[in-house]
Amino acid sequence: MKLRLNIRKKILLSFMAFAFLLLLAVVNFFYFQTKNNIKERAESNSVRTSNQFKIQMDKNIDDAFVELKGIVDFGLKGTVASNPDFNKKLHENIINLLSIFPAKYSKLILIRLNSDQISVFTPLRLFNGKITVEEKSEKISFLNQSLVNKISVSNKRRQIISDAAKSGKELILVSPVKKTNDIRLIAFLRTGKIAGKALRNLSLSDNETVFLFDREQRIIFSSEKIMINRLFGEVPLGRKDEVISVLKKYPEIDMNIAALTNTSAETGKLLEVIKQVIYFSVVIFILLFGLIYIVSGRTSKSLNQITEAAGEIAGGDFSHKIEATREDEIGTLIDSFNKMADNLEIMFHKLNIANSELERKIEELTSAKIELSEKQRLALIGETVSKISHEIQNKMSGISIWVQNLEMQTDPGSPLRLYVNEIKTALASFMNLLVNFKKFYRRPQLMLEKTDIEDLVSNIFKKYSQQIEEKKINVVKLFPETAPAVNIDKGMIEETIENILLNAIFFTPQKGKITAGLIFKKGEIEINICNTGKTIEVEPPNKIFQPFFTTKASGSGLGLAICKNAVEAHGGKIFAKNIENEGVCFAIILPATIVNDK
Repeated sequence: MKLRLNIRKKILLSFMAFAFLLLLAVVNFFYFQTKNNIKERAESNSVRTSNQFKIQMDKNIDDAFVELKGIVDFGLKGTVASNPDFNKKLHENIINLLSIFPAKYSKLILIRLNSDQISVFTPLRLFNGKITVEEKSEKISFLNQSLVNKISVSNKRRQIISDAAKSGKELILVSPVKKTNDIRLIAFLRTGKIAGKALRNLSLSDNETVFLFDREQRIIFSSEKIMINRLFGEVPLGRKDEVISVLKKYPEIDMNIAALTNTSAETGKLLEVIKQVIYFSVVIFILLFGLIYIVSGRTSKSLNQITEAAGEIAGGDFSHKIEATREDEIGTLIDSFNKMADNLEIMFHKLNIANSELERKIEELTSAKIELSEKQRLALIGETVSKISHEIQNKMSGISIWVQNLEMQTDPGSPLRLYVNEIKTALASFMNLLVNFKKFYRRPQLMLEKTDIEDLVSNIFKKYSQQIEEKKINVVKLFPETAPAVNIDKGMIEETIENILLNAIFFTPQKGKITAGLIFKKGEIEINICNTGKTIEVEPPNKIFQPFFTTKASGSGLGLAICKNAVEAHGGKIFAKNIENEGVCFAIILPATIVNDK
């Protein structure tokens, strides 16, 4: 469960972090990219608007000059300026022009540069709504002197005087009546009217605003009428980051054009779109979160099963398998895991077999090493004993001859004969010990012969039946119904069994029990002699087969060692073991070649 929860948490947290970062990156990219596009488009619109507004203004000013030239040319061709009809016709044309465009022109003035009199024509709207033109004759001083000076020095066919009226509400257009005379027609053109006409030709959108302001930044005209007469720098434009402003100089009339595009509406739409994107993303996120929660649960459950199975396999239970119910990559992983478990089980069994074989080889090697060491030690002991026994035997032979001479010189009834007999007995015992020494250190030479092993054991028990009866020992024989004859060194095995039986009789208490058994196996025979009584107190019990080891007060410690030599000469084994609370059991295992059935 812990693994499943951890994996699920990691997957879900990773998904949440990735989704959040992705959404944040997408929203930021989309917002700033779109905002930048809006700004660039707004700048382009503002530049285009300012350029088009100036073009329309120039067109309207050109139209005004055309109108002024038209009233001069209309009906005046072929006449001279000094002709009274020319002057009358010119005045009629001016009155007609003002009657047609009373709102466009605030007044028209005819000036003769060589005269101190001027004619001033002013359109008036009566109460009944009709338009009338008032004509007055004024002194030239009626005009600003700077204006008169500029008109005087100019030979242009058309002249725009922008700084004559500081308010900037009117443009002064000067057009010569004829190139060869000094008559000038001065038109005071209302700036707001021509700007309004230019604005109508632009078709501005709701988020665009146009300003026309003079060099003192006073707004002369604006698409937002409430802004007129205010300073451009003091106009509340809204948030600076939402208003894109483009300024364009208008040197012909000494003014500036400002085209503003307010992007707040588009920015608001952008924010609405982003909100919708975020809402949609949240919905998608919830759906994907649920899907990933389910999928990660299945995945983590499968991984948890694999982990549990791996733990079972690590504990040695290779039968633990995972049921593959999926057909995706996890299912493939489960199939591979089950196959791996089967292969591990096979390899584990092979490894156990190899390990067992290795342990057996190690045991054999250790046993062989111990046996070799023991043989080397015994060989060294045997070599030493051989030299000593040879020297002793030589000396004892001389003593034996002197004892025989002494016996021949002693009367049978003499007390000395008793001492001589004791010496002879001691010499015989000592010579017997030397013989046992030789048997111990010399490798026996086998004389194989056909032997009935059951008769051999039975005869040995009969031979020592008197000692058995003296201690009232109960003898139990566990022999098979039929026992085959085998090839062994009968005398050597007989001596070995006698030695073991004598030990058994010695250590068996009164009314104890001795059990003799024969077990025939394929290629070997096992002879068991067990007795009740005292157990072997040394560890390991097989230590009693070492030379000169004895638990008897009068023993030499070579009997069981000789028995071991005899059995090993046959290629067999002999060992002793304690039977808890019962006694000791000796086992002789001999490789046996069956001669025939009994």
